[in-house]
Amino acid sequence: MVWGRWLVLLASLLLLVACADATGVPGAQGADVIYADGFVPGETGNWVIEGDNAGQTAVINEQLVIELSDNNIMQFTTLPDHTFDNFILEVDGRLLQGDLGSSYGVLFRMQDTTHFYRFEITGDGLFMVERRDGESGWTRFVDRWTETPVINQGLNSTNRLKVEALGQTITLYVNDIQVHQFNDTAYSSGTIALDAGTFVQPQAQVAFDNLVVRRP
Repeated sequence: MVWGRWLVLLASLLLLVACADATGVPGAQGADVIYADGFVPGETGNWVIEGDNAGQTAVINEQLVIELSDNNIMQFTTLPDHTFDNFILEVDGRLLQGDLGSSYGVLFRMQDTTHFYRFEITGDGLFMVERRDGESGWTRFVDRWTETPVINQGLNSTNRLKVEALGQTITLYVNDIQVHQFNDTAYSSGTIALDAGTFVQPQAQVAFDNLVVRRP
C-alpha cells in the first residue's frame, strides 16, 4: 500500500512538471505559447517597473505587485517590447490589501499610455470592459460596473483572468467562465499591461502571477 501511494505521488509530480515550462508557469508549454512570465528574478520580462508617491510596482516573491497609496488612481506596468494582435492571454490576479472595491486587470492592444482596451475586476465581485480613447475619454462596452458570481471575492482570493482577442471579436473570462464578448475595430494590435486601481478609498495592493500568452 505504501509503494502504491508513492507511485501516485510520483505520477502527480510528473504531471505538474509536464504542465510547466522552464519559467515555472503552469500550462506554459507548446508551440502556441508566445510569451510566459512567472516573475522569477532573472527570468522576468522587460516590464516597465516604476512608481511615485501615489503608486509603486515591484517584483516581490515571484509576483508582480502593484501598490497604491492614493484614491481615484490607476497604475499599470507595461511590457513594451512585445506586440500582440490575435492572442489568448491568461493571468492570475489577487487583491492582497485594501478596500474590496479596489480593482485590477489587464490592458491590451495598447497603442500608447492613453489608447487601449481594459478588462478589470474588483475584490467585491464586479467587472468592467472599456476602451481608452486618449483625450476623448472612455468608451464602455458594458453600461456600468457589473456584478458576476464567478469572481472569487475578498482579500487573497485568486482570480484567473482571460482575454481572447480574435480580430474584432474580444471575449473575456474570469475563472474559465465567459463574462462578456464584444466587437470593436478601434485597435487591432498592441502591447499589454497589468494594472490596479482605487476609487473612494486609498491604498491597495495587488499581485499578478502565471501570465501566459498564446496564439489562438
